[in-house]
Amino acid sequence: MSAYNLSSLNIMVVDDSVHMLRIVKTIFLAMGVTRVRYVSSVKEARAELLHMRPDIIITDWEMRPVDGLNFTRELRKEGGYFSRIPIILLTGHTEYERVMEAIQSGVSDVLAKPVSIEILHRRLCRIVDLSSMSANEPMLSGEEFLEIG
Repeated sequence: MSAYNLSSLNIMVVDDSVHMLRIVKTIFLAMGVTRVRYVSSVKEARAELLHMRPDIIITDWEMRPVDGLNFTRELRKEGGYFSRIPIILLTGHTEYERVMEAIQSGVSDVLAKPVSIEILHRRLCRIVDLSSMSANEPMLSGEEFLEIG
């Protein structure tokens, strides 16, 4: 895949589908990423976030009673740490309008289900790259892009 060592990342995955959580867990294990907290609801995620500060949150869009998009909006409104944490939204709906709604709501990236190890690995590496950019190195206009895959 790449020279990146992602094993030190601290990640939270929020998805109400046990099947999807298993898939994502298998992908992370294949990448050597083991510091992952898997939760099945936004309520459980909120409880965990009281004492956990993940480097990245990955959340499903369609969950009940609170979906991943509203979860993202809530976190962004809190400000501070939660206004900056990268959030990847997983969805089976990648229509342009929905992707734009997600981006406008504060997600960092949108990934189409089913997600592959290659795509997830690339996105995590990209997030690590963006996180390591100095505040003195502004991103060029158009450099940030959304790749649905």
